[in-house]
Amino acid sequence: MLTGLAFATSLTDTDARQHFPRFTAEYLAANMLLVAKINIAFARGVSAAQIALAWHYVQSCKLKVKTVPIPGRRKCSGLLEHVAAESMILTAQEMKALAPLASL
Repeated sequence: MLTGLAFATSLTDTDARQHFPRFTAEYLAANMLLVAKINIAFARGVSAAQIALAWHYVQSCKLKVKTVPIPGRRKCSGLLEHVAAESMILTAQEMKALAPLASL
């Protein structure tokens, strides 16, 4: 989803995700608005997925809960990108900007 329109147009007729409400045209527009708000990634020169994973890591540490996000990637380079997100340090200002998105 964080890849935006490229993801939405890549779903084929046989892809089961087309039947999930969050991937329907009705929700896709709303989801794309959320993705557009993640401009922190662009400012840092990283992907929105990395920002989301970094935020997840900060939250799990703050709550003292061990979690393991399992994002799907097809290439090793994508997996390495996700692993790098764990070492990202989000500023207090970035966390504040991301906080409203977590409650949507």
